[in-house]
Amino acid sequence: MALHHATLKAAVALYAILLTEGKTADEVKAEIAKDPKEFTPDEVEEIYHAIANPKPEKPKVYKHLVTGPFRDIKDFSKEYNVGDDVSDFDPKRLASLVENGHVEKVEQE
Repeated sequence: MALHHATLKAAVALYAILLTEGKTADEVKAEIAKDPKEFTPDEVEEIYHAIANPKPEKPKVYKHLVTGPFRDIKDFSKEYNVGDDVSDFDPKRLASLVENGHVEKVEQE
């Protein structure tokens, strides 16, 4: 049975430094095995695997929301209002709107 994610995360945080200090896999596993929680050999392997093969961090995703009303640059009859999501705009256009305060870049969870 796999370790609880909180237990695994805590063990990784505690023992990952050993790998970065240049300890061998066997040395790291030996230290994990000495833990007061008395991990089984399978749990030691699970912890070591999580240390040696960390999951890549998810890239941050942003929304671009209108903070001040404005009209479309090509179609003046089209108006954008506060709260509208304009994330699909061209990156240069978004940067310009963020810079002049019409749009806010908001990180999504």
